[in-house]
Amino acid sequence: WRRRWESGEINKEHVRDILAELSQKSDWKKGSAEQLAGDFYAACMDEAQVNAQGMKPVQPLLDEIGAMKTRADLEKTILGLHDIGIAVPFGIQAQQDLHDPNIVIAHVTPGGLGMPDRDYYLKPDKRFVEARAKYLEHVAKMFELAGAKPADAKKSAETVFAFEKRLAQASLDNVALRDPKQQDHKTRFADLSKMAPNFDWARYFDAAKLPHDDVNVLEPKFVAQVDRELKATPIPQWQTYLRWQVLNAAADALSDPFVKENFAFNGTFLTGATEMKPRWKRCAEATDSQLGEALGRKYVEKYFPPEAKARMQDMVKNILLAMKDSIEGLDWMSADTKKKALEKLATFNPKIGYPDKWKDYAGVTIGRTSYWDDTVAASTWNVE
Repeated sequence: WRRRWESGEINKEHVRDILAELSQKSDWKKGSAEQLAGDFYAACMDEAQVNAQGMKPVQPLLDEIGAMKTRADLEKTILGLHDIGIAVPFGIQAQQDLHDPNIVIAHVTPGGLGMPDRDYYLKPDKRFVEARAKYLEHVAKMFELAGAKPADAKKSAETVFAFEKRLAQASLDNVALRDPKQQDHKTRFADLSKMAPNFDWARYFDAAKLPHDDVNVLEPKFVAQVDRELKATPIPQWQTYLRWQVLNAAADALSDPFVKENFAFNGTFLTGATEMKPRWKRCAEATDSQLGEALGRKYVEKYFPPEAKARMQDMVKNILLAMKDSIEGLDWMSADTKKKALEKLATFNPKIGYPDKWKDYAGVTIGRTSYWDDTVAASTWNVE
């Protein structure tokens, strides 16, 4: 416990007060920051409604997975999951080109593991062996909560674990992940099909409205394993695996039994947490995570007015001027090096408190009838 942590906790209480005030009113202008943040928080805080709905909010997605028959159906479902932020069995992220920071390209990332990393699936250490046993129990319990009989849930958990273990075997370990060169594999778009011929990359990128430009494949071995799964793994096993991924991603937005089971494994067992955060704090954090700038607009109105931002901008401006004076006065630095240092200093772009132009949440539909639907709506906007 320290001052910085204390200030963060106090700040969350300020956020709670703002959201509680916003959520008391239900006739804000549709699409306004007040309506989006207030309704999202209200839907999350309506525990009685969430519990009454059970797993009904995710049933349409589970039904879609259950209706898959072909690899084309599977690819369509993978894209749909990516659209709502569920990156399985891989993900696509927009990041800077590792060789030219002025360019942003697509990065093909590994994904789809329910435990933290490959060690949990493969290492013989006692704690990892215990984790695997606990994970199988956890996955089976989640399937039971979703309506499966105990024997079927156990079998489904084994299918999920076997699938994820194969992905883990093709993943980099934590030591390799520390080496940036291990994740630097710039690839021509046309060569993606050579790397993973059983996935229609062109159709995926077209549906995602992404250009057919160069990409960075972080882990080619992992992508090759996904390709093997696409070719060899029967659709029913894919369905089981994807159902689990949906339940795992949605757990905290579903009814209390799902929330408690999710916390028992991911909170208590994996991290040692002994107590779940109060619901108001979880809902405040979720609102901040999904609709940060809608909530932020209301926060700065109350706690960081324009005059406070102006004072901070002046302070940073003076610090930069002092740095310029310091560089120019250094007797150990050559003239050429000083020139480069001053050029670098001139690129500094101060960002104080909040942006000069707020994000536009146009097209995001948030209501009070389903916390999961709100999460999907906000996630889809954030992915886009």
